Amino acid sequence: MSLNLEIRFQPKQSKLWDLWDNQKFTRLGFGGARGGAKSGGGRRCMLLRRLKYPRTTGLILRRTYPELYKSHIIKLFEEYPETRSWWREQSKELQLPNGSRLFFGSADNEGAMSSFYSAEFADILADEAQEFSQFELEGLSGSNRCTSNGQITPGMLLTFMPGVGESGIPPKGLQYLRRVFPEGTHRGAELNQKWAFVQAFAWDNVEWAKTELGKDGVTESEFYSWPEAQRRDYFIARTDFGKVLSSLTNEPLRNAWLDGKWDIFQGQYFPNFSFDRHTVAALTAEGKPTIPLQSWYKRWLSCDWGYDHPACVHLHAKLEDGRIYTYAELWGREIGETGLGIKIGQMCQGQKISDFVMSWDAFGKLNKVTQKSITEMVGDALPHGIPKPTPGDASPGSRISGWRNMYNLLDSGGWIISRDCTKLIECIPTLVRDMERNTEDVLKVDYSENYIGDDAADCARMGLQHELQIAGVPMQVKLDRRAAEFEFTDSTSEMIWRRKWEQEEKRKMAPVKFGRRRINHRERVNY
Repeated sequence: MSLNLEIRFQPKQSKLWDLWDNQKFTRLGFGGARGGAKSGGGRRCMLLRRLKYPRTTGLILRRTYPELYKSHIIKLFEEYPETRSWWREQSKELQLPNGSRLFFGSADNEGAMSSFYSAEFADILADEAQEFSQFELEGLSGSNRCTSNGQITPGMLLTFMPGVGESGIPPKGLQYLRRVFPEGTHRGAELNQKWAFVQAFAWDNVEWAKTELGKDGVTESEFYSWPEAQRRDYFIARTDFGKVLSSLTNEPLRNAWLDGKWDIFQGQYFPNFSFDRHTVAALTAEGKPTIPLQSWYKRWLSCDWGYDHPACVHLHAKLEDGRIYTYAELWGREIGETGLGIKIGQMCQGQKISDFVMSWDAFGKLNKVTQKSITEMVGDALPHGIPKPTPGDASPGSRISGWRNMYNLLDSGGWIISRDCTKLIECIPTLVRDMERNTEDVLKVDYSENYIGDDAADCARMGLQHELQIAGVPMQVKLDRRAAEFEFTDSTSEMIWRRKWEQEEKRKMAPVKFGRRRINHRERVNY
């Protein structure tokens, strides 16, 4: 069969093709409003790349198979019926006569993604990529390679759109995609790739307006020659889909679906969180700690317990200037109590830990075999020197006050997070207000394959809430520092001055006394 399929691109799709095939960008984003022909454009690019580069493989990936079938497989055969003879139902792939293969895959959970990590795909299209986490997308990028044709530059295309999911919370990959594509902010190893982004709008897709354009005697080429504002107005005023989108009463949803805006989503609890401001690399380029922790800094543990739901543990330290540094994280599912205690001991090795607060639901639940509570079993597995768990604050209103404390610490710069705490950093931007029960509280979201949940944030909240006292430098450290400035030559003088300085420091820390006003009972007061 001939390989001369007629593959037509709309203008934005042509721009995408040029960036991918001619300018050799390796990471491409095609994102924006609903109906912008993102999926169709991506599929056509994938098919044309298989035709142009013999013996190469491609993957079109969706979160679920029903979505994949409706959005791509059916559409492919409707648009190019001649490709049906290339289809292999069992392996869900097109086998082209030139030796190229185009696979159609789905992965409805994180575990199912592993089947794609070991394969080789010259090109990958992750459609509706906001449904995949950054971890999944980066894991998939390891399969983006080609050894069968030296003429092709392997690349990944990610199509996505703004807005929130049906549950009212943003899809787990949206924050990452917004950062690397519309915002164009890249970090670390991301700088090794060539990134490009194409913004899509529904008025870029002439299919919505074809009927009305025919009535008005306007050709497709004339439509695309109009300024964008004119095409937008026509789309809203004359097309059924445009009227649907423009009539949405939810303003943030209308901004996302109609105008493809990437603004902060409605109800976000921590819009003040900034990766650049609030997080630091654990180590410098020289391999030294970015924030050195002194031996006398107060350090403590917080833990949000779970078994089927993730268990999360954080290590915190109070710095000399009063800031709190959350510098280590343990996160995982189906970790037994003894195993959790062992892992906590390992993460605290060589450190002096003052306190260990744990979510209240771990107290009082007895194991049927051992007749011990969860906290007892965790505590029994902890090494000597690590304090036993104590319950975090679960008093009425403690959740709200804890979230407000977290918000204010972010606002003031009083909280820093190590970039080793990946789950916490991923979680914070996804937290939204509970619009039904109490807008001052964070909406409770359990972990699932599509959402990271709020476990990491709950763990951090307890840790921050536990430590609200004023920071202080130990007296001995203060005296040692002042003595180092004087460079004493005899021990007697040093001892005298140390005593003097100690008295000064004690006076500074002493509570202020207010004198009592003496009352003259004989004095007459007129009112």
